[in-house]
Amino acid sequence: MNAPLRILTAGRIYCDLVFTRLDDVPAAGREVFAEGLALRAGGGAYITAAYLSALGHETTLIGTLPAAPFDSVVRAEMASNRVGALCDTAPAGTDPQITAALVHGDERAFVTRRPGAALSLGGPLPAARHLHLGEITTARDHPELIREARAMGMTVSLDCSWDGRSLTEPGLSEIIDEVDLFFPNEAEARELTRNGITMSPRVATIVKQGPEGAEIRPVDAARYHRPAQKADLVDTTGAGDAFNAGFLGAWLEGKPMPECLDLAIACGAFAVGQIGGAGKLPRLDYLLTERQKMEL
Repeated sequence: MNAPLRILTAGRIYCDLVFTRLDDVPAAGREVFAEGLALRAGGGAYITAAYLSALGHETTLIGTLPAAPFDSVVRAEMASNRVGALCDTAPAGTDPQITAALVHGDERAFVTRRPGAALSLGGPLPAARHLHLGEITTARDHPELIREARAMGMTVSLDCSWDGRSLTEPGLSEIIDEVDLFFPNEAEARELTRNGITMSPRVATIVKQGPEGAEIRPVDAARYHRPAQKADLVDTTGAGDAFNAGFLGAWLEGKPMPECLDLAIACGAFAVGQIGGAGKLPRLDYLLTERQKMEL
């Protein structure tokens, strides 16, 4: 790998309560039981930062930590994954920003409490090579982030992160047009198309297709597709954000698009074998080499 890059990620930070091995699919009026429960730091911006750090890069997370007592869970995990923090803490009395993730086989459901603003940045962005935004709502609510990053010479990426209301808002095409890389999954890409949201030919759109792999619908009119990697499925929470980290790590090092997809898919495959978005990650910069060996 080349010298570590400094990468900023910004977005909502959650504490995830991950219930695994449910005895049935949750339904109204019926109680189900889970055999496993884990508390993990969550939110796309954090998970992508954690995986980029595991790939050897210097990362700084910008956002608001969930209210106590969940902030301590997030701080501890951030420190264990060497993720720098440019974070404020939710004011006293604020509802905690948490997500309950319910995992039953390869199915999952989420219930999220999302109080207040995603972040409150009191000063300028620190110098960095790249800014990654963890969800469209953060880009919409804080347009100054992209403007400032561009003025400082950074490249910018954006994850879609499903939010039914935000995917229908006017001005969404203009937000996407401001970034270099856009990361929807297949369902999100279809919903955007159904809502008449057009993708700029200038923006490389990387579509995450789960068991079908991933595809780039890029600026140069050439499509690239790579198949999924076999993996033992434990929990898909955060796999798309891990995918983003793999792609960004390779792309920022100037790797060809197919190699960017390879590392992205390898990171996603690693993620689905873990409980929660990240947890304590080992060094992962071996993953691209392992992926290449599998194809020989």
